[in-house]
Amino acid sequence: MAAEEQPPSLAVFADAADVMPVASIAESPPKKRKGGRRKDDIWLQTTVHPDKTVECNRCHVVIHRYGTTKVERVRAHFERKCLQSKRPKLSHDADGRAIAATVYGGDARASRPGYGSKNGVFKRRFAEWMYATGQPFDTVESDLLLTALRVIRGDVALPTKHELENELLDMEFAASQMKVTKALGGKPCCLTVESWVDAGRNVVTSYGARCENASYFLESMTISSQEPGAELSADDVESVLAKHKKSVFNGVVTPTTSMLSKFTRERIQKKHPQCVFYHGCVCHALQLLTSDVSSVLPWLDKVHASVTELTKVFHGNHKLQSLVPSTQSSPSTEFPDSSSVYASLESVLSHEKELYSIVARRDFVEASTPAEQEKLKRVQDFVLGESFVQDLTNSLAILRPLEQHLQHFQEERTPISQVFPYFMDLLNAYSSMEWVNKKEKALITSCVTERFNAVYGDSHGVAYTLDPLYLGEGLDAGKTQEVEAFIVRYCAGEGQSVDILAQLAKYKDMVADLKQNNQAYWQLLVSGAVPPYDFWVERRQFPHLQQLAWAVFALPVSSSCPSQAFGKQSNYVHERFHSTLSPEKLQKLTHVYCNLKNKVNSEPPSLSGEQVL
Repeated sequence: MAAEEQPPSLAVFADAADVMPVASIAESPPKKRKGGRRKDDIWLQTTVHPDKTVECNRCHVVIHRYGTTKVERVRAHFERKCLQSKRPKLSHDADGRAIAATVYGGDARASRPGYGSKNGVFKRRFAEWMYATGQPFDTVESDLLLTALRVIRGDVALPTKHELENELLDMEFAASQMKVTKALGGKPCCLTVESWVDAGRNVVTSYGARCENASYFLESMTISSQEPGAELSADDVESVLAKHKKSVFNGVVTPTTSMLSKFTRERIQKKHPQCVFYHGCVCHALQLLTSDVSSVLPWLDKVHASVTELTKVFHGNHKLQSLVPSTQSSPSTEFPDSSSVYASLESVLSHEKELYSIVARRDFVEASTPAEQEKLKRVQDFVLGESFVQDLTNSLAILRPLEQHLQHFQEERTPISQVFPYFMDLLNAYSSMEWVNKKEKALITSCVTERFNAVYGDSHGVAYTLDPLYLGEGLDAGKTQEVEAFIVRYCAGEGQSVDILAQLAKYKDMVADLKQNNQAYWQLLVSGAVPPYDFWVERRQFPHLQQLAWAVFALPVSSSCPSQAFGKQSNYVHERFHSTLSPEKLQKLTHVYCNLKNKVNSEPPSLSGEQVL
């Protein structure tokens, strides 16, 4: 009988159990999913602070203050409001969750996680300091700096050079743009233009905006084919104005009025009807006038050249600098002061005795080369000459009126109505100099007249007429007719149907009565305690002229002033970073640097992450 088939031995399964893992026999039960909806991926693009403030990681705007709620408001921010988001709307998956990669193009660094934390805010503030001071980005690689900071906090981390050139620069640029847009939005302002030459000999045009006595940098354009002071392209000006549609530009200030042709002005006014005032920079005109006067007077040009050569000899020579006593006002400034022609002449004259003793020494003309020795001999002859003091005194007398007027117009709140009378004062000052012969007076008068005509615009005549201190007195018949015609056209453009000239006559009668019957208030006007703009705030009985006065007296007299000279600031950034940054990044850094330099509108930094600039 055949052997019966035996069932499988249990020992076989026992051996198998020893070899096979338990998981292969019985699967572990799946983990239970927590209740509620899944967290939307859009929250990855935000930072939720402990106080429930939700901040956008892209533009650093506070979206709301309700924590991880109101997701629709967060989506709406990225779809319609975020300046750093692309215009296409967020796409959503089957569950209705937003896909953030659609907005940012899948860039892993786009969300910039971590900058909402305390250490991230420190990086942003540190980067802001570096951008504002123009520090080279290699500074963050210094071990000494990191060691010093870790004395205060051991876990502090500095931003990397890559972050300063990319993520952090983009963030600060976006914040700077947002601040400028907010400051100019819906307010009357004036477009200012400066022209300068960079290290590559390319002409760069810097555009800024003047609004409520504050200056804002907008952008710069490099044109290699132009020369300084060349006519601006209508397309370039329109492109700048188009980027700030919410701003109300009433005028444009350029170095000279010739930079904007009649065609360009008409083209601008078609798209921006309210932009009707065009004039030149009076500070630029006075600076050029100094050079003009020096060139037409041979003796002054010779003195200027000699002082320039003396300045080159003393600057950088520590031995000679040690022999000249430093002034208490500026002990660190090299002698002579080279900030301007007038400052150089004044500095040399004030140290006349010390200079005489220095150049009279035998070893003064000792030099390593014959050319250098010859230059020192010319300086020695100039200082030891019999007419040295008299030449300096006469030169200062010629340039002093120009220097005084330049300093006056470099002040922040100089009214535009003072341009015309101050140029008239210049002519009177030179005509009253008895020691200047008739030929020289005629040459100087010609230079002053030419520079005034190069900057004169309708805004000067209108402001001079509406200023209660002047009322257009001294304007010739032709200029008076032009001003009155402009006032009528402006008010007609505003939809006014009244007799504007009759209203202007009543205004002049009112000012005459005010001057006679209210001496206390009139003295406030004369002293400048009540500027023309504030004076017109109270003139409600002349509503049509009041609107014009508000527009014209809000215009700046210059396209730049010492504290906000965007041309110099842009040139500074370009010289330091043009070899390490691309043109696009250089433009961003210039925007951040110039607007952080604007002390009028600077705000103290906060650690909440709500304010970036």
